[in-house]
Amino acid sequence: MIDWAAEWTRHRESSPWVQKLKERGISSEDFWDSYKYADSSEEYDGLTGYPGLVLVKMLRYLNENSSVLDIGAGAGAYSIPLAKVARSVTVVEPSKGQISRLQKRARKNGLENIQVINKRWQDVERSELEKYDLVNAAYCFHIPEIVPALQKMLDVTTGDLSLVTLADHGFKDVYEGIFHEHEEEPEYIYLYNALLQMGYLSDVEILRRRYQLPLEMQLEILKSSYDFTPELEERLLAHLTATKRLVKRESGLWVQRRYKDAMIWYRKSDQ
Repeated sequence: MIDWAAEWTRHRESSPWVQKLKERGISSEDFWDSYKYADSSEEYDGLTGYPGLVLVKMLRYLNENSSVLDIGAGAGAYSIPLAKVARSVTVVEPSKGQISRLQKRARKNGLENIQVINKRWQDVERSELEKYDLVNAAYCFHIPEIVPALQKMLDVTTGDLSLVTLADHGFKDVYEGIFHEHEEEPEYIYLYNALLQMGYLSDVEILRRRYQLPLEMQLEILKSSYDFTPELEERLLAHLTATKRLVKRESGLWVQRRYKDAMIWYRKSDQ
């Protein structure tokens, strides 16, 4: 039988993202503190339609009396809209840069019901947490030991646990063909099965997004992770043209993208 917790650790440690961080000698927090487009996260979310339907489904379970824990909150893609509905939102976010961006967005929206814990989730003590109607963790699973991390989430929710992660970024041919990067199964499969082996049967839904990004923005995002040469950029542009991903608009060239988010949902009341 597959040990999904062990497979998760192997999957995370061998992932291209982790390898890039090791090569640069930086942490994930260092990356987000200095990431060029982090200050444009609100614009980027708007262009990509994120969190989109994921957030719509989440909001169905909340009201003005709800309390929410948002793990790996980043610049507030979930925290800000959740705080507009819920009584309180507690965020766990290790990057000081991301916290600053989140707090700026909170002030802009006149929100005063967001509390911040500036730590990695695995470093947060149970005594620092309360009980929450909803615990949300989205695109924040840079955690080698997944079972204790998931169990702590389950321990502090009185209602629902939402895990949001990648199903398909629609760029596999680009990463493998242009950057020669092998990709394994998407991480939602590991998370779902790890929960199942822990004794928690959850639901999974795949939600689709289609959007366009300015070519310059798409290139800068890729350049933040890869060393570009003129030859590499030329090959990439030729590939995007051949696969009909480039669209000419009045403002210039845009890249057509398709994306699939996986939403894993566990309800305590269903068990």
